[in-house]
Amino acid sequence: MKVMDKFEMEVRRIFPYVSFHPVEREIYSHDISVMPSSIEKMVHNICDVVIQPENLYQVKEILKLSKEYSLPVVPRGSATSGYGGVIPYKGGIMVDFSRMDYFEIDEDSKTVVAEPGAIWWEIQESALKKGLSLRVYPTSAPSSTVGGWIAQGGIGVGSRMFGGISDNIYELKVVDYEGIKTVSKDHLKFYVGMEGTTGLIVKSIVPLMEYREEKPEAVHVDDLNHAITLLKSGTIYSAIFFDEGYIKLLNELKGENIPERETLLMVKFDEGLEATPHAEFLWNERFCPLRLKKKGPSLVISEVLIPLENLSTFYSTLKKSLKGEHAIQIHFSREYANVITMIPSDEREKRYISDWKKALKIVKLGLKHSGRPYSTGIYLSHLSKRVIEEYNEVEKFKKKVDPENLLNPGKIFPMGKLPKIMKIAEMIS
Repeated sequence: MKVMDKFEMEVRRIFPYVSFHPVEREIYSHDISVMPSSIEKMVHNICDVVIQPENLYQVKEILKLSKEYSLPVVPRGSATSGYGGVIPYKGGIMVDFSRMDYFEIDEDSKTVVAEPGAIWWEIQESALKKGLSLRVYPTSAPSSTVGGWIAQGGIGVGSRMFGGISDNIYELKVVDYEGIKTVSKDHLKFYVGMEGTTGLIVKSIVPLMEYREEKPEAVHVDDLNHAITLLKSGTIYSAIFFDEGYIKLLNELKGENIPERETLLMVKFDEGLEATPHAEFLWNERFCPLRLKKKGPSLVISEVLIPLENLSTFYSTLKKSLKGEHAIQIHFSREYANVITMIPSDEREKRYISDWKKALKIVKLGLKHSGRPYSTGIYLSHLSKRVIEEYNEVEKFKKKVDPENLLNPGKIFPMGKLPKIMKIAEMIS
């Protein structure tokens, strides 16, 4: 009996929800990004099987099979990130956590205990019914999973007041080849933002807060410096800056008449504050930046985290470098801002490659201003040392818990030709 035939028999015996169908395996081998074909050919591979575990026991069994057959394991949430974090670079087992979606809210401790497949916005809706609310959540909250965003790391709605997701986790339960581990405090750095390369997140405990009514205020500003000054004037829960290009595209797509000026959206917890014109609309649109894709039909996106003290200079240089239609959205955290640049494009045309190079150029510009990519995934793994604090320590930990490099290989820790080619592309962009 062939090895892979034996593998398939074991998988079908243990797991009720599996697929070896080539079409499903192909679909699961992509995320929302579309890379130039030359890059796509280098990383595109198809997973050997898709497994949807229902519980901790089944996750442990997946890792047993992975080790026995030397097959990589790639954890997958909703795949709303575009950095290639869920691409099966070396094939293997795709672990779809969508069936592990249970969560429970503890009103006394003001926490939520959630499995990795739980959807952030479903948690928020449940919390609101109990007079509670998430402190932070991703802008993709209607579809993003708990495990996915924690594994991705980053900032989102509420980060101006509460910081990023890494600042809002009490405890994680993870599974690796050594067994089940419960981690907290300093040990979280080995898992948050690590894209499943050091272990599979199977449960998390996240703090909640008492619900307070959100009051959005939209202010048309003279420039980004003006916006930053306004952020220092009070206690702000969440803050998003839109350039005039973003407002223009939003008006075209939604039929609005918002003044096409640089605009700062601030959300406060102030019962006496009245929502300003267009503020409610912009606040409700916080989940939908990818709607701008309709202008493309493709959308090239660059995300860089810039220290607040360097933000104005970076933004000024960025605006001068951009030619043609574009849109910029900036999400503020306590110390950093996530600058999201969106360029409407068309992957079927030659200009797509030049637009993609613009995205690399923006990353390069961010590095010059002491910034770093929002995430690395597979495409920017050559920049992981700029993204992961204490990289050497984390790399040593990776080798200890995953000596065969079977946990989501190619992500965070560079391997193969792609990192070298991306580094060259970044240098000449």
